[in-house]
Amino acid sequence: MLSSIYLTGGTFDPVIALDSEPNWRSMAMTRLRRYGLKVVNPLEFAWGSEEADVTDLSDGTRIKVKRALELIDQCDALLANLNRSSYGTAMEIFYASRLGKAVTVVGPSPYSPWVLSHSQARFGDIKEALDYIIEEQPLSSPLTWALQYETLLAERYEELPPAGEPDYKFLGGEIPVLVVAPHATAFWREGEFQEADAYTGSLAALLNHFSACHCLLTCHCCVADPYWHGETPFRRALADVVKAGDVGLVLMLLGLPWNESPGLQIYAGPKAQDYAKRLREKLMVVEPLTKECSALDEQLGALPRFATEELGVPTIVLKMHKRYRMPKLAPESFVMLSEILCDFVLTNGTELLRHSS
Repeated sequence: MLSSIYLTGGTFDPVIALDSEPNWRSMAMTRLRRYGLKVVNPLEFAWGSEEADVTDLSDGTRIKVKRALELIDQCDALLANLNRSSYGTAMEIFYASRLGKAVTVVGPSPYSPWVLSHSQARFGDIKEALDYIIEEQPLSSPLTWALQYETLLAERYEELPPAGEPDYKFLGGEIPVLVVAPHATAFWREGEFQEADAYTGSLAALLNHFSACHCLLTCHCCVADPYWHGETPFRRALADVVKAGDVGLVLMLLGLPWNESPGLQIYAGPKAQDYAKRLREKLMVVEPLTKECSALDEQLGALPRFATEELGVPTIVLKMHKRYRMPKLAPESFVMLSEILCDFVLTNGTELLRHSS
């Protein structure tokens, strides 16, 4: 079973004819990550769309090559775009193949004997290549999928993002519901370090994967709590997603610590009371909610109030006790909760789509 894939090839994609379609790397990252695969996109080490004119092998050049080879070492497979000739891409294919990695290439035929000898699959279209990689993966249950995703996420719980990279990740969907996990990783609030709300991030990503909703979650440690503080990159990303994606409902997932009353708590803004009532009715099969649907007061943090008051989108906050977020020790509770939330997102997302058409 594959767990991580290294992308190599030209930055710009001549495979896809329509200018409106995304860059091939973006397409590959979005589709493969939705399936729970870790995607290594080494653009910061790549030579770009053209080979660099290097006359002297400087220390910086050596570091880039060494780092690229180390990243391939850590991956199970390699996906290469061969639509532009590149010495670097050819060398990476050769290196990965010699290590026994699964190599898939995209490019025009006829293929060079070197390509035929050092790849397992070859396609003329990036979409066909991605379909092949995904179909080669065995089907996994929501529980297995969440455990795998959280394992990858946990590697960066307490790591700050690399320079120039965001501390959040957006996973696009097809229905106008946005699921948000602002505490998927650790964060700082008023000078104090706070641990991640474990499995809220993988639950949000799971809903994206199985219901095709939009998803926004933290993927590195945040220097400022994105849920509590007023101005953060996460909040700006939330605003961009809502405005660009025609989002009709926001569902925020948070954890409850052990010292809180066990169970589930729902809070909703004025425009989301009907949605909150529907969610509460679905969750009643798990257990009675410890709190009724109430207003988004100041103690809840700035993010839900921002979504409700400034963005004008119906917003629900669901707080989940830790016993619902322990799929290894209590898999039945986690699976039941995820199935209920998936049904809620699908039902209301489909309704929103129907009303907007």
